Amino acid sequence: MPAEPEDHDSIARQVGAASLRALREDTGMSQSQLAEALDLSERALRRYERGERALPLRTRIAFIQRFRVDPLPGGALAARLGLGSADLAPVPHARTAAAESFWKGLRQEGREFRLKNYSPAGQVALKIRDCAYLAATTYFTMKHAALALGLPSGFESGGTDWIFLASAGVILLLFSSFTAELPLLKIARHLLKRKSAQG
Repeated sequence: MPAEPEDHDSIARQVGAASLRALREDTGMSQSQLAEALDLSERALRRYERGERALPLRTRIAFIQRFRVDPLPGGALAARLGLGSADLAPVPHARTAAAESFWKGLRQEGREFRLKNYSPAGQVALKIRDCAYLAATTYFTMKHAALALGLPSGFESGGTDWIFLASAGVILLLFSSFTAELPLLKIARHLLKRKSAQG
């Protein structure tokens, strides 16, 4: 006769307890520090860490917001249920929505940073810089594509495409200023996560 399956609430409690303990070990936080970060009493945190109580949804959400980690990760739950090879990834449209929300969030962060750190005149100057850089990069790219395909392109005068030269100059002049504001590490992490999720 097959063994009685383990209670699902018990599994959730144990996975949550293991996640809380692992986070404390990884960050070097004390129980009181973690409890404060999650807006819990130390007593409640101890009970969650021992697996005596399941993490309430409020605490789980606070955990995700504070540490960007789900204390009940699907992979750990699947492993405990004996479904280690199960595909628990979101459905494709959910992945697309997550990717869109990442780029929207990034754009919103950029706007908020500018509002907080630049005067209205500075914000206008940055918009002009962004437009100039975009126009120069677009022209530069189109000129290269046309040359590669052997198509006539550009606005040459006396055998020289002055707009192309001006575009190159604008790109060189503004490159460091433009890229300094880009959260390159955050974008790289997002793209790597996306690639590993697809592969």
